[in-house]
Amino acid sequence: MKTSLNDHQYILYSKQMLLADVSEQGQLALLNANVAVVGVGGLGQLVAQYLAAAGVGQIHLIDDDKVALSNLPRQLLFNPTDIESNKAHVAADKLQQRNRDSKISAHSIRLTSDNYQLLFNTISPQAIFDCSDNFATRQLINRIAVEQHLPLFSAAISADQGQWFAYLPESMLTKIPRTNTRPHGCYHCVFPADSLLSQNCSEMGVLGPAVGIMASMQALAGMNYIVGRHVEFGVLHRFDAKRLSWSKATMAMDKHCCVCR
Repeated sequence: MKTSLNDHQYILYSKQMLLADVSEQGQLALLNANVAVVGVGGLGQLVAQYLAAAGVGQIHLIDDDKVALSNLPRQLLFNPTDIESNKAHVAADKLQQRNRDSKISAHSIRLTSDNYQLLFNTISPQAIFDCSDNFATRQLINRIAVEQHLPLFSAAISADQGQWFAYLPESMLTKIPRTNTRPHGCYHCVFPADSLLSQNCSEMGVLGPAVGIMASMQALAGMNYIVGRHVEFGVLHRFDAKRLSWSKATMAMDKHCCVCR
């Protein structure tokens, strides 16, 4: 565990440490943080860049997908020479070269109900960033967050409709004295497994900057949590990329939820 900053780090992270509620203590929290990013596509490669650049100490990138030509307009970490290479490995290599304070590992697997326990018991993250692009994986990540007692920062976008939320398992409420968050619904409470939802961006299309907005909010919420700032857990934020407008709703708890109750 890092307990102090060197001269290089003081200069490198000086702008974020100028924030009174971040300061050196918050920067040390980032340097000692351990997070998992599931999905290294439009959302995940941007989230990973923000986290690594901020000095997050350990970042685990999880994705079995390969870079495709159609990814390049919105997945800005990749270039044409990366096509057909695994996204997690390409992203880890590039981010590791740029950010020496972060230890970035690649896991080129598709997260499933059969392999997640071994993986998460091995990497032991303190938070999960859900950057996946399909409903089934979001449901699985939600279940992992509940079972592993981990805060979850999730975002998604399809066509012109985006959403993001932060979820804190009820078991963690008493462990984080700085939060005034009350028990709230999980992803499954709001979107049960039998819900009919829009398809992902590969089928519906999306503009690159709209993806960037959702990734920025997701990364910012996670960083706020790590440094000790207040985070609005249990609120679903919706973004209309065509009208550039936001709305939000409380994530109501389903007393019969088969995941979090």
